[in-house]
Amino acid sequence: MNHFPGGKQLVMQSTTWGDNNQQDMCFLNDYFDEKLCRKPKGMKQILLERGKWKEGLRANCQLCKNGDKDPNRVDCCARRIISLEPDFVAQKGALHEIISTAGHKCVFYPKFHCKLNYIEMYWGATKNLHVKTAIILGKFARKTWHYMDIYRKEIEGKLAEYAVKKYKSHRHVLDNILEELNKVEI
Repeated sequence: MNHFPGGKQLVMQSTTWGDNNQQDMCFLNDYFDEKLCRKPKGMKQILLERGKWKEGLRANCQLCKNGDKDPNRVDCCARRIISLEPDFVAQKGALHEIISTAGHKCVFYPKFHCKLNYIEMYWGATKNLHVKTAIILGKFARKTWHYMDIYRKEIEGKLAEYAVKKYKSHRHVLDNILEELNKVEI
């Protein structure tokens, strides 16, 4: 949410705060400044309407930017004041609301935590299978190439199978393989 109205910020739905006080998060169509009609309100405008704006209040303070979550500090900056408002704390995301109204459970896993997110395990297994498939295909291709090489040298049958098994560590079957195979009795 921006400090001032308009600009690049999400359009939020209306909310209820305090004693059923309705607050629109966008300026209405009949707002006196036509440039702001239907534009999102900024933090300053929201806090002004709630009576919580203090003169000179900044949008962000350095402590909040650094991630210091001191529970005693409640009015250091506009972002901190709004983040502690009960209606903002209770507000669920649009996706969560849509899923819940459809009658389903909406469970969000911690972001980027691979041990709690099953999809990470699935993709890991898929990638592993993909790599193994490539390795196996390479082995099959090499073995087929060896058979082709042996058949070109006019070696067939059990002798060909023996030659493929014996010379599987070489890139090609030796040229004098027939002489070597004749020495071996199969």
